[in-house]
Amino acid sequence: MSLVKLITNYATFNEWANHKIVGWLGQLDHELLYKETPSSYSSIDYTVQHILRTQRFWLLFIGEQDTTGFDWAVRERDAKNVLRELKQVSTQMNVEFSKYAEDDLLKILHFDMPWAKNDLNRYDYILHIINHSTFHRGQIVTMARAIGITDGIVNTDYNMFNTK
Repeated sequence: MSLVKLITNYATFNEWANHKIVGWLGQLDHELLYKETPSSYSSIDYTVQHILRTQRFWLLFIGEQDTTGFDWAVRERDAKNVLRELKQVSTQMNVEFSKYAEDDLLKILHFDMPWAKNDLNRYDYILHIINHSTFHRGQIVTMARAIGITDGIVNTDYNMFNTK
C-alpha cells in the first residue's frame, strides 16, 4: 500500500468514525453529554470539544497555516453546534489530507509548541491526529457506559470501517 493510499484511507476512516459517533451522540438527550464523569475531560461534551479543537489545530498546522492565536476556548452547553462542527472538520480533514502527494506527505514539518517540539514528516502528524481522535472516541464510549448509556453505542473501530 502506498503512503498516499494509507493516509487517504485513514482520513476517510476518521471522517466515518466521527460521523458515526456524532450521529449516535446527536440522538441522545444533550443533558447526558454535559453530565460529569471521570475521564481525561469531565464530560462527553468536553471530550467531543477537545477532539474538535485538536482536529482544527492540526488541520491548520499540517496545512502549514498560521496557528498563532488559535482559539482553544471551551464552550458551554453548545453540544448541537459542536457535534455539527466536528462532522464538518472531519470531512475537511479528509478532503485536505487526501490531496497530498507522496512528496507532500514526506515533507518534514517543524513543530514548536510549549507542550512538544519535534520535526516529523507530514504523514506522522496526520496519523497522530487520527490516532488521537480514535483514543478519545473510545473514552466517549467508556464515559457513556459509566453514566448509564447502553443503547445504540456505535462501533468506530478501524476494522469495522474496513468490513465489507
